[in-house]
Amino acid sequence: MTAPMAAVANKLIGDWLDMYADDFPDRPALEFRGMVTKWGEMRARVDACARAFLAQGITRGDRIAFLCSPRPEAFISFLAAARIGALWVGLNPKYQFRELAYVVADAQPKLLIALQDFEGRGYAPEVQALATGQSAIGTTVLIQDDPEAPGSLYAWAAQAAGQNDAAALAQARQAVRETDPAMLVYTSGSSGNPKGVLLRQRELLQRSATQNASFPADPYPVVINPLPINHIGGMHFLSLFTFVGGGCIRFQERLSTAGIVQALHDRSINMLYVMPTIFKLIVDEPGFSPALLDNVQWFIFSGAAMSTELIDIIKSASCRVGLTYGMTETCGSVTYADLDANAEVLANTIGRPRPAGEVRVADEHGQPCAVDVPGELQVRAEFCMGGYLNRPEATDEAFTADGWLRTGDSAILRADGNLRFIGRRSEMFKSGGYNVYPREVELVLEAHPAILLSAVVGVPHPLYDEVGWAYIVPADPVTFCEDELREWCREQLANYKVPKRFLVESELPLLPIGKVDKVGLRQRAHADSAFTTAKPC
Repeated sequence: MTAPMAAVANKLIGDWLDMYADDFPDRPALEFRGMVTKWGEMRARVDACARAFLAQGITRGDRIAFLCSPRPEAFISFLAAARIGALWVGLNPKYQFRELAYVVADAQPKLLIALQDFEGRGYAPEVQALATGQSAIGTTVLIQDDPEAPGSLYAWAAQAAGQNDAAALAQARQAVRETDPAMLVYTSGSSGNPKGVLLRQRELLQRSATQNASFPADPYPVVINPLPINHIGGMHFLSLFTFVGGGCIRFQERLSTAGIVQALHDRSINMLYVMPTIFKLIVDEPGFSPALLDNVQWFIFSGAAMSTELIDIIKSASCRVGLTYGMTETCGSVTYADLDANAEVLANTIGRPRPAGEVRVADEHGQPCAVDVPGELQVRAEFCMGGYLNRPEATDEAFTADGWLRTGDSAILRADGNLRFIGRRSEMFKSGGYNVYPREVELVLEAHPAILLSAVVGVPHPLYDEVGWAYIVPADPVTFCEDELREWCREQLANYKVPKRFLVESELPLLPIGKVDKVGLRQRAHADSAFTTAKPC
């Protein structure tokens, strides 16, 4: 049964797991460091984890947090949580403790699982501090790097499950509903405070089935996934899409463009999904040639505009080209480029709604805009997020009265039916494919005793699409130290959020209502190359 057809019968994530494990038990499902997990084996590991979760007192609606790099254990734990109706939240190992503490305090997980160490950073003290600070956490588990070691997730699950037998799991599964939230992904807004986006089983499966119908792979998708587990791109666009397609996910713990080029040489993948930033790195990798793209069935990009130079490279190959647009709150992609889209459409649009009628461009009164008239991109609410965790007012504000999600992005509808993305209505910008929310960075800057006021704006960058520049008003310009402030940010923020430049100002430009004139600062940053930069220590 193909993915779109099975979507009618398979209402739950567990239904898909059972279907493929029954029909193709020996087909590769997951790959990591050369080790392959087959579909039948994956189901056994998922069920063992689910029984272990139940033994820890996890029930439908409870939260499970997992701190890990992109690897099979993360996806298996997610499937196990979905099996019993629990809500799974991924934690990025690049997060600093402040960021981890915020998400854990908001999500209130009962179970926290974490890699023992990653890239030289040991997480045991931080996990202990998180558990001490949050009474909701009943159990913490540290897993070893080697998936086959005695201290692995799988070994823990086998031991923790104890006497919790298959009957207990079957009973828990019967209580799960398709409208149960399965994934909690944190994203921010202009306030700088991340919000937990509730993504339900129904929506995750609906978007995955649509994506499989749009990018059919023969006989099934095989993809490389280097994206973090707290990102909808990593857990949904790549992982759940491939899962629903009955395919194989090759996890790449650290982005390796050399590894991607080798996979193209080996013909060991049949789909390549990358953000434009990553593709530029792939093109610059020794050993890459445009002819290598002939070795995959699909080249798919999303997350930012692709340069015409790179599009020309892609179009010179015989692979099919896909383009999508979506966001966390839409639960994945909602627009797709047509299969026969030319280079101009790929460079200048985000495709058209799929299914038809899923997206509109609306004016400030909520009325559809005419062709070539700018407005806000809005998405039909039915298959969007289930809301923000514990934030009913923010949830209400996210939707229109007539049932559309406000994306906060501006676009125009072209005469050919494609949508042209204009820009983000909010201040958020993307750096290397990651969302950066200026207010979150500003709060960290202003927490430093040497800083009175700050404003962060996104500035175009040839590789990362955009980077942050921070305009700062120091308490004492004479004693201010840029290196100290930069290190402060590195201790509080993931590396992609740390501003690339710090610009000292005596005051920040204000609007008449008293807010910082961010538009003026962005224009100034884009146009003026002569800045008074902060002096080094």
